[in-house]
Amino acid sequence: MNEKMKILEMVENGKLSPQEAAQLLKAVETSEEMTQVKPYKRSSQMFKIHIISSDGDKVNVQIPLEFAKIAMRSQKQGLLLSHAKMEKMNIDVDWDLIMQMIDDGVIGELVNIETSDGDVVKITIE
Repeated sequence: MNEKMKILEMVENGKLSPQEAAQLLKAVETSEEMTQVKPYKRSSQMFKIHIISSDGDKVNVQIPLEFAKIAMRSQKQGLLLSHAKMEKMNIDVDWDLIMQMIDDGVIGELVNIETSDGDVVKITIE
């Protein structure tokens, strides 16, 4: 028996309220969506983040755009880079705006930040 049917059976048996069941069903659906893996296409676009901090740290991330979209939609930008590093550099990136640009099909440089301290953050789609 699948998870959804088990939840419905628990409601029928009075072990769960309809509200609790609705929350569980939503969680199951979200989990199923996140576990669906799309095949990687060699020709797919890449999401790139390049960071150089004034203290010499360098971060280079290059992942398939589809993976980056999943991470951003599930509010897991930490999968893409360290928020602690960005906060230390006092740089705030608007991930919702980046997601909107990706959805609009923007290719090339999305973000190019260079601070007076010498910190650099670049985000591109290639």
